[in-house]
Amino acid sequence: MSSKQYAQAFRRFWYVVVIATIAGAMLGFGLSQLAVKSYTATSGLYFSLNFGGSANDLSQGSTYTQNQMLSFAQLAESPVVLSPVVDQLDLAITPSQLADSISVSTPQNTVILELAVTDTSPRQAADIANAVAASLSSTVEQIAPKTAQGAATVSVRVIEHAAVPKFASSPNTRLNVLSGLLLGLIAGALIVVLRATFDTGVHNAETATEVAKAPLVGSIQRERNKDGVPVLVSAPLSNAAEAYRQLRSNLEFVTLGSPTRSFVITSSIPSEGKSLISSNLALALSETGQRVLLIDADLRRPAIAGYTSLSGNAGLTSVLAGRAEFDDVVQRWGAGDLDVLAAGPIPPNPSELLSSRAMSDLLERLRARYDVIVIDTAPLGSVADASILARQVDGALVVVDRTRVRKQQLAQTVDSLQKSGAAVLGIVLNRVASGKERNAYYMAEQPPRRLGLPGRRGGAAAESGETAAEADGTAKRPTKGRAAEGEPAEDTPAPEASSDSAPSHSAS
Repeated sequence: MSSKQYAQAFRRFWYVVVIATIAGAMLGFGLSQLAVKSYTATSGLYFSLNFGGSANDLSQGSTYTQNQMLSFAQLAESPVVLSPVVDQLDLAITPSQLADSISVSTPQNTVILELAVTDTSPRQAADIANAVAASLSSTVEQIAPKTAQGAATVSVRVIEHAAVPKFASSPNTRLNVLSGLLLGLIAGALIVVLRATFDTGVHNAETATEVAKAPLVGSIQRERNKDGVPVLVSAPLSNAAEAYRQLRSNLEFVTLGSPTRSFVITSSIPSEGKSLISSNLALALSETGQRVLLIDADLRRPAIAGYTSLSGNAGLTSVLAGRAEFDDVVQRWGAGDLDVLAAGPIPPNPSELLSSRAMSDLLERLRARYDVIVIDTAPLGSVADASILARQVDGALVVVDRTRVRKQQLAQTVDSLQKSGAAVLGIVLNRVASGKERNAYYMAEQPPRRLGLPGRRGGAAAESGETAAEADGTAKRPTKGRAAEGEPAEDTPAPEASSDSAPSHSAS
């Protein structure tokens, strides 16, 4: 991974670092509060020789004493010094246990020895430090070499008596909190780095284009409504609807030079939103006055009929099997020049039907009849239907759900299309997090009007003038005309200048 991708990972998961840092600080503080407080008392001793009056004798004596300081330090922790202390203070520990609570230090090039005693009681810590200092002084003078007169050659004086400490020496709450902060920060950063390194998801456009080696032609926002109504029907003036119009504009550049644009829309895995994107894109294309045909070629799990509220009893499979003519099963949808060819009955051999001569002949006839043909196909991660159809049209658009698909799945999808000889026109990133829409040009300050949706050609909905919402008992898809304005639909068709027809909006 590049440094830029790691930077994106930190921008995306910054809260992990913050949470880990705060947790580390809280852990350090909590451990400090739970730890038993201990106090340290310190005493100091000065060692010197008792003979020699000349400067040379004093220098030699000082050097001798400095060389003996390490021996005196070890002597301070020996049983011969500590046993009298245990007896004097009536301690319930052994001399070796007492030695563990004593720390001895000798500053370099000095004859000073510092005794530090740590105990849970501040008073007892001071008493032990003073007792050890006195015992060490007595012991050193006893075992030191004697002069000819029998006097000790080494003299020990206590220069600092241990005072009762007022503050605990441990735990060091400030140090523990700072250490917890640092460790938490490191742990949080490590979690983000490991997640970014081993993450196989496609979370943004840069990753998607890098894996697919194809251009990004559109980004579709995550839709909040769960009723399955295309956003160009439910909220034609919203930012989400404008994303489809932007996708429509980008496709014009991708398919530039083709007199009749036809392409398949597929995905890597199920439930990436390809069928809903196909429906919205077909509506956006029809807003420009083009003759558009939307074909549901997902012959395994067809969904276009459900999104459009059209009949799915007959459709593509009926035409390919020779049971019906195209004009008998095609249905009009929306206020523009948009036709829909549903999937029809699910066949036992979808791949054979889509690769048949009848399918190629049908597409050839439809190219002369329509300006744009949008074909919704099955996911390529499951079956090869999309690659079969993509060879017969301009290419394929691959829908990438950034919350579901993995890098390996997307790479395999693109590889399958390329190996089959189909062109990958681009990728459409789906379920992108929407912004606050502050700078949006199209902001509906009143409830948006829905696009008029007539029923099938010659169908019962068009003849009776009832809205689609009235037909299925919901208020989702009113037919065109006065029904879209909240008034009862009439038998007469809506005027051409009806405000319910889908206008063409260009993103500003």
